[in-house]
Amino acid sequence: MRLPLSMLIAYDVNDVVIATLEVCIAYNDSGEAVGLVDFAAHELAAGELIDIWTVEGAAGSKTWPEWIDPRGWTVERAGPPGKKRIEALVHPNGHRRERAAIEAAIEERIAQANGKPADIRDIVGGPDRPLILDDDGVTVGRTVSGSPKHLSLIAAEQPASDRSEVPVDTAAPPSDALVGNTG
Repeated sequence: MRLPLSMLIAYDVNDVVIATLEVCIAYNDSGEAVGLVDFAAHELAAGELIDIWTVEGAAGSKTWPEWIDPRGWTVERAGPPGKKRIEALVHPNGHRRERAAIEAAIEERIAQANGKPADIRDIVGGPDRPLILDDDGVTVGRTVSGSPKHLSLIAAEQPASDRSEVPVDTAAPPSDALVGNTG
């Protein structure tokens, strides 16, 4: 299974994780952002991940399907030369996070969705939203909450009194101020 997004993990000569990279934005020759680099596709095409990033002291770098902070953990790799993948991350206490188990949970969630989009964030986390782990490396449930109530919102239908003490002008602009109005 190949996820459209994955995280990069850099490890040292002892296979200890020393750095992670959540995402990498690709730019065209004019400096405009054109998308996110697909780490997994690059890895599957036998691309070197040093094409994407370099980490001082790293002996290698591979993808991982979860967004976590595994620094200090050990990687276990498997596969033929040039096509090795991280198969497990091992916490210093011995707790293992297995790629096969993660991918099986994702496939099960996709099957349960019956062709509809499957929400796998609780399984893999995401860029800027890593899974929360306890001191033993076990996933801890995340409390879901809304945005802080003091933030001003754009195009909110909800009255300001329901969100915060900050007054918000909810009056509609005059019709000739609307973008695209040729009236």
